[in-house]
Amino acid sequence: MARTAMARRRKQSNFMSFALVAIVVLLIAFIIILKSTEIKNKLSAYTSREEALDSQIAEEEERSLEIDELEKYVQTKAYAGEQAQEKLGLVSEGEIVFRQR
Repeated sequence: MARTAMARRRKQSNFMSFALVAIVVLLIAFIIILKSTEIKNKLSAYTSREEALDSQIAEEEERSLEIDELEKYVQTKAYAGEQAQEKLGLVSEGEIVFRQR
């Protein structure tokens, strides 16, 4: 009788150990699933932010090219002539000046 009682206790102990291990494994799997969902959401947010920043970079590079072109134009004689006419009232040879009264 003592042997059957010990065998029952071992079976119960083995079953309890198995159940505990199964619960721990299921708990870990559940936590991994939750965290993977959070990581996917963060990845989606980072991807959209990356796309926005890429478009900003493209716009700024385009703007930089425009500024470079303007810088080259500002150093030409045509620009200097335009500014002299607009701001200083310079009149080129052969131009007729009309004044308002």
